[in-house]
Amino acid sequence: MTQGKLILSETGRMIFAAVIALAVALVIILLSSKTPLETFQTFLTGPLSSKRTVGTWIDDASKLALAGLAFSLVFQARQFALGVQGQVYIGGLLASTIALSPLGLSWISIPLGAIAAMLGGALLGFIPGYAKAKLNANEIVSSLMLNYIAYDFTAMMLRLYLASPKSGLTASDPFPPTAVYPAFIARTRMDLGLVLALVTVVVVWFLLYRTAWGLKLRLTGHNARFAAYSGIRSNFIMVSAMTVSGAIGGLLGALFVQGTGFAKLAAGFEAGLSFEGILIAIVARNRPLAIPFVALGYGYLRQGAALMGYRTDVPAEVIGIVQGIVILLVASSFTLPGRALLNRIMGGRSAAEAS
Repeated sequence: MTQGKLILSETGRMIFAAVIALAVALVIILLSSKTPLETFQTFLTGPLSSKRTVGTWIDDASKLALAGLAFSLVFQARQFALGVQGQVYIGGLLASTIALSPLGLSWISIPLGAIAAMLGGALLGFIPGYAKAKLNANEIVSSLMLNYIAYDFTAMMLRLYLASPKSGLTASDPFPPTAVYPAFIARTRMDLGLVLALVTVVVVWFLLYRTAWGLKLRLTGHNARFAAYSGIRSNFIMVSAMTVSGAIGGLLGALFVQGTGFAKLAAGFEAGLSFEGILIAIVARNRPLAIPFVALGYGYLRQGAALMGYRTDVPAEVIGIVQGIVILLVASSFTLPGRALLNRIMGGRSAAEAS
């Protein structure tokens, strides 16, 4: 199958999965809402209802794209590390430390916060990778345990050193304006994080498809034994992939705390969004250039469900059902209806012409 046909096929699968998921959501709304048409309209059009909601949608999509990129890198290497959440918390903690220090009063706090966050996340990505390479430790278990450690360590540092008494020790003081990402549109969450996310997408694409490291990573992911026979240091590739993934997770932490949506360090600031990056990576088939589009689509549904939960009598948990259906359909090997019949017809014609 050519690259163009592959793109069309995958796009068709995703659109079909989204339509089926939306149809199921409509059925749930019809059964549970007293005003189903208004509720479904809120679900579909809510993210576009104001400048503020559009900014929230784009901001969520930026964060989802980074989470999807972080997971896609380790999935490309056929590793199943789930440590992005911990990397986000460590990255957010280090970026907050920079922002709340005297450096936070200077413009350098934004790039320095991002660098510190990426280094912290990279360390948390390196640890389970090294443990897998040297000790044959299960990367799923080690990365999940590091998530708990990172979350509790961040909460401890917040409570002991960074929290403001005014917040009940659950959040820091607001960051100075010089340490907050500038917004592109006033009073929205559309800020510098969008640019950082797009740049990261391009960098990851370049690393994967335009460098020897990326080629070795993809070969290792497709067939580790063949890669080893070819002289590729599979352990190094695996550890480096998890380290780069960790750096992206750390950067996501900086986007959270230094973005206009927070502009401070708060307990539980990530709110489970990191794990939703798994969905983005699965639906995009780990392709970096597809991840922003999937993140935009899923972010739209996510924001629509949240607004539906606020404004109507249907809970926002409907998005969980939509998410599950999309994963089941896209991750499975289903084919679009009618494709088998069309293939038989075309195959029959070809056979007749050949005879």
